[in-house]
Amino acid sequence: MTISANRKTSTIKVVIGLVFILLSTGGLSAQRTHAQETGQTLFEITAQGRTVSDVLLELRDRYSVPLAWDPLLVSGKRVFCVTQDADFNEILRCVLSGTGLVYEIQQTGTYTIRMAVQGEPQYGNLLGLVVETQSGQPIPHAEVKLYASVDSRGRMANDEGIFQFEKILPGSYLMRVHHVGYAPRDSLINISPGGDERMVVHLNAMVTPMDLAIVNGMAVRPSSRLGLSVADQEEVVRNMDIGTLAVLRSIDAMPGVRVNDANADVHIQGGGMGELQYQLDGVPVFMPLNVAAFIGPFSPFALKSITVHKAGFNASRGSQLSGVISAEHDLSQPHPSGTVGGRNQFVVQVDPISTNGRFNAHWGEKYGPDGTFMTAARIGTWDIGAPKSLQTLLANWNTIDTFLLSAFADQNSPFADLPPTGEASVQFFDWHNALKIRFNGFKTLSVSSYWGTSSLGNDLSPSGLLNENNSDDPFTPAPATDLETYRDIYSWQSGAAQATYSSVMNNRTTGSLKMRGSYYRLSHDFVAPDSIALSTSEDDGNRIFELGLEGKLHYNPGHGHFLDFGTELIVTATKFVVAGTQLIPLRYESTEPRLATFVQDRIEVGSNTVIEAGARFTYVGARQTVYAEPRLSARFDWKSTVFGDIALYVATGIYRQYVSQFDISSRSPRTFVRSTRFWMATDYSVEPAQAGHLAAEVMVSPSSLWTFRLEAHYKKLYHLLTLDYSAEYVSAPGPIQQAESQSEFLNSTSGRAYGFGVVADRSIGVGNVSLRYDYSQSERVVQGLFNNQMVSVPWNEPHRIEAAIDIVPIPHMIFSTRWKSIFGRTWGYRQAYYDFLGSHLNDVESLIKQLQANGVSSSAATRIENQIDRYDLTNPDGHHLPATHQLDFTVAYTFPFNKFGIQVRADMVNVLNTQNVSEWRFELDENSYYGAGASSASGFLNRTDRPLLPRVFTLAAKVTW
Repeated sequence: MTISANRKTSTIKVVIGLVFILLSTGGLSAQRTHAQETGQTLFEITAQGRTVSDVLLELRDRYSVPLAWDPLLVSGKRVFCVTQDADFNEILRCVLSGTGLVYEIQQTGTYTIRMAVQGEPQYGNLLGLVVETQSGQPIPHAEVKLYASVDSRGRMANDEGIFQFEKILPGSYLMRVHHVGYAPRDSLINISPGGDERMVVHLNAMVTPMDLAIVNGMAVRPSSRLGLSVADQEEVVRNMDIGTLAVLRSIDAMPGVRVNDANADVHIQGGGMGELQYQLDGVPVFMPLNVAAFIGPFSPFALKSITVHKAGFNASRGSQLSGVISAEHDLSQPHPSGTVGGRNQFVVQVDPISTNGRFNAHWGEKYGPDGTFMTAARIGTWDIGAPKSLQTLLANWNTIDTFLLSAFADQNSPFADLPPTGEASVQFFDWHNALKIRFNGFKTLSVSSYWGTSSLGNDLSPSGLLNENNSDDPFTPAPATDLETYRDIYSWQSGAAQATYSSVMNNRTTGSLKMRGSYYRLSHDFVAPDSIALSTSEDDGNRIFELGLEGKLHYNPGHGHFLDFGTELIVTATKFVVAGTQLIPLRYESTEPRLATFVQDRIEVGSNTVIEAGARFTYVGARQTVYAEPRLSARFDWKSTVFGDIALYVATGIYRQYVSQFDISSRSPRTFVRSTRFWMATDYSVEPAQAGHLAAEVMVSPSSLWTFRLEAHYKKLYHLLTLDYSAEYVSAPGPIQQAESQSEFLNSTSGRAYGFGVVADRSIGVGNVSLRYDYSQSERVVQGLFNNQMVSVPWNEPHRIEAAIDIVPIPHMIFSTRWKSIFGRTWGYRQAYYDFLGSHLNDVESLIKQLQANGVSSSAATRIENQIDRYDLTNPDGHHLPATHQLDFTVAYTFPFNKFGIQVRADMVNVLNTQNVSEWRFELDENSYYGAGASSASGFLNRTDRPLLPRVFTLAAKVTW
């Protein structure tokens, strides 16, 4: 093929040139000419018997025209074309004449070759599933791209690993599938006219992670990791520490999330424990009150990951004021070879507080129906091997609180004669089961369940107590009194179960149907000697049961839109009796239905922007009202800027809550049983709680070694529900009457929460180093309290600094260390003190009169009044707790064998044995209280510290086979 840029030649020169080229190249000649009239570039071509592929290749290379074609499409076809004074389009039509092929000019100017069809092209469709070869589990958000001249485009697999291409031009395509941490897989696929192709793609895990890539805006964007925090199973197990803290430690390490060191309550960006929801496989879990902060929820070996959805979460995540903690069961298949071998796998770990076990199995063919099953259990062994330091800590928490004992003496409470000492017994058990059956990859049935139980009991020995009634002199110690044995046992149960069927309905739509159920039960068994007359029953009962039926649809209409729809019918039934050990004796029962729907659209705008708009609509049957919750977010990704890769996330929305959790402060003088927890759905008498979120987060990666993250949030708490300790219903004398409505014992509050967090991560080759700072402020206004002024919340931690190092110094060894410091805590005293005063709206004079009317002795009432005045108990923001500091170490080594893996692990919590303080309480010191008589007696209870975890050293062993 000869090309020249000369003017149009004479006929003789053309003939000579054609003869020469035919003899030398086998029949192809083309010449560029310029029309003298217009200056337009014209061509001459002669091609006899050359292959279409060769001609197209020479046209593309010589004229620098963007040409694209499928080699299989043009295979075997030859060109017979002679023309002159033609533009490029005419030349191309001449080349393709008689081949059954035509060309199209794309918007980008690219010429693409396709088969000629009569009328509208018969497009095909492609539906696929991406799974991990080793585990057989779907790989969510894998990147899929089709390469071909006729049609090139990218897609991203959804959460179930399913990807879809619709309206594809017929032809052959090279399909490349890849994901971070997996080797890419290339496949050649053929799309027939009007055909629907289905396939399963298997990816092999890689040791060296791949770089993130964006495929036509459809890949896993770095910004998709913003607005939430995720801990995978490896991180959860690494954070086991004492042996049972894995879940809580993993959550506590997330920016903006705080776990109370004393009671293990979780707070997301300033929100209360009752303003979030635990979910397991999408099912709500009603989490019992944690009476021992070193015992976390769930069996860590049963979980695949834990995700905390923070401010600005989307409409599909539900209705909660603060956020959602979502855990997933681990249904990975046993590795077919290596250290564990076979198709089944056992894992057992023993530590001083618990024993964890897990079994999982897989059956089925690689490309056919298959199933995966997992069962895991955890049982407490506190009575067998609890470290002495933890036993001492729990005994300290079990010390009698003399202030509360005095406040509720005599007829008002059985605790007038409660023994001041006793040994606590802690028991707990968790059992997880999960099953997933995949039918041909596109129809899946998953079933899972969880059941957990825990109990706390006292072995109360006979003892003597302060005598409030038999002596007129409050500074005279009471004689010892022999008491019979008490029984004081708290028992909790919680459970959740679900069954989900999901299916690909067509090439644009997937759907799922879920049935779920959750329950919770508390029983408090309290028995006192017959010699003590009780005016109220001490048996607390608390039950909640929730059933739900949920349907979801995911529809891909094209043009960058991805729609999700969902509808859920929910029924919540609750019944509880909160009896004499609490500040509010309550009895209530209700069954409330509601219907919730949501719709959201994720819109891909260009290659670096994703906008997500959605809303939830909930019909509350008790109020016959529909509540709307609109939400909007945007994600941006910019690669290779002067600052490196940048990801940005902004979100806002309205959030309501229809099932509320409440903790009623206990007047029990024992510290670890601080409250009674119950849940109930909103009834007709109160409006559902409401909050507005504004969140932003940015992540900057200047290199592969450094990552910086900054997140900020502001929450306007328009309407919250809180317990009204001063309600007339609560103050009514006599037996506990059933409340007719929630408005009888609930109050409306408002407030705000705001803060920011900064995280710096540095890869050091053998591991990772991170530094984090959080600032948080959360404030509330409670009607009738603190002059209706805004005050901070008891769980607020204004300043938090944390540093962590995780390294692999040698093969098979892991070393981790973590430092945490917290500054600025207030509300220093036990929460029951503040609620005790709040029941009288902080009016001390009214409180004293009420106590005396209830039979509390004058001496006790005097001591209470003096104690309140001396320590200014009506000013919680003025009670500043000291800073806490804690350093933890972990080292683990794995001994690999042929079919076994044995890991030995050593943990030390609070290495420096820092004397951290959870809160203050009042205790009786007889030497100072009584002195040598009335003249030298102080008459005041001493303020003492409730300590947090001391130095604790534990060893654990894990066996895998």
